[in-house]
Amino acid sequence: MAKKKGSRRSRQGDEEFDDSASSVSTSTVASLRDFDVTEATVLDTNPFERCIDALYEKRASVREKGLEGLVALLTGNYCFDEVQQRQETLTSICLGCLRRGSTTEAVTAARGLGLHAITLGASDETERLAQEARPVLETASLHSKAAGVRVAAAETLALLTFVAAEDPQATEEVMNHLSGLRRAPSFKVVAAALRGWALLLSTLPAWRLDSAKIEAHLASLASHLHDDDVEVRGAAGEAIALLYHSTGLQELRPFDNELSSNPETPSTPESGDEAEMSGDEAGTSSAFQADMDDVMARMKDLATNRGDRQRRSKRDRSSLKTTFRDLHNIVEDGAVAETKIKLRHGDTLVVDTLAATVQLNALRRYLAEGFQIHLQENPLLHQIFGFEPREQRAERLTPLEKRMYRSPASVQSKSRTLRRNYDRAASAAYKGAMIGGDL
Repeated sequence: MAKKKGSRRSRQGDEEFDDSASSVSTSTVASLRDFDVTEATVLDTNPFERCIDALYEKRASVREKGLEGLVALLTGNYCFDEVQQRQETLTSICLGCLRRGSTTEAVTAARGLGLHAITLGASDETERLAQEARPVLETASLHSKAAGVRVAAAETLALLTFVAAEDPQATEEVMNHLSGLRRAPSFKVVAAALRGWALLLSTLPAWRLDSAKIEAHLASLASHLHDDDVEVRGAAGEAIALLYHSTGLQELRPFDNELSSNPETPSTPESGDEAEMSGDEAGTSSAFQADMDDVMARMKDLATNRGDRQRRSKRDRSSLKTTFRDLHNIVEDGAVAETKIKLRHGDTLVVDTLAATVQLNALRRYLAEGFQIHLQENPLLHQIFGFEPREQRAERLTPLEKRMYRSPASVQSKSRTLRRNYDRAASAAYKGAMIGGDL
């Protein structure tokens, strides 16, 4: 996207926001013991209730610590009972902080809403939460002055819709809103909008996208492959690969190539209108094929770092190459690399579809250090990925048992060796007797 010479500094300056507000440390729960609340506050030993009490305080610093502690609890634990009992309180307080709070409060409150929905899972309560929070999140993602608030609001809006929306129409409306955020001046907001759009696309039925919509989305996404920011490029490439894969375009492409390479097609007399329609369709198809070829060429260049005039660090170049090498393989061959995640009790979750990989990456980013805990205990994640984790680790031999049963000096190993030697000697004697008898 073209921009004026002096706009780069202001664009990057817009992205400087407090990262500590979006990634909350679990040590915040322990620090809640240090802040001083009013005498009327009930000193409850339950950390969840202490965080809720802190959210009613007038001092912004106390509310911020309460929100950070709440986010840390919901991230590092599966608190379904607590969240279900206080769901209306949590929703109203978080929405209030989004409307009137500081930047730190708004970012943390948006994250708290998303964790609230993940904890409740797909239910009527979550659908009501999404309907109530949607206008607030849309306003914050569009009109907030802080880039951090816009990013958090866009991510939470996509996540709430992903968890709660059952109507494809509602999903498409949120996707259209996220598409509008791609023109934002902040790289962070554009990347968040692209990732959220791809997350919702992974749940949308293919029949909801006609050829006109696919071409429009493809053209818009392809323009972001030339963006200066690596994160935006990666998010756009992932969205293109998912659009190409989920709508079945990889199956139509060989058919189009076959038609273009075989000019000898039977001709039939057509009327003027029919000939005009067929000509328009052929022109549209050829234009779409040309756009697709350009996208493929650009992704191939990014996979080899060709055509990139930006000076990047070795880490960024390696990440860019790896990302677009995988995405290029998906678009060209339809081959999706397996993702394996080892769980707490030794079992492994295997994800082998692109839609599930997009969902996995989105939840992993949002849950951060609490991803493994929710993957083990949260039924929502079990439903999304279609698996049931082990409730306890499989029995293993202790070091003493290993020495007793598997050591070469153990009684079992010695008896096994003697038995095998006896069998070999008996077999050799039998073979010798057979040979002697034949002679």
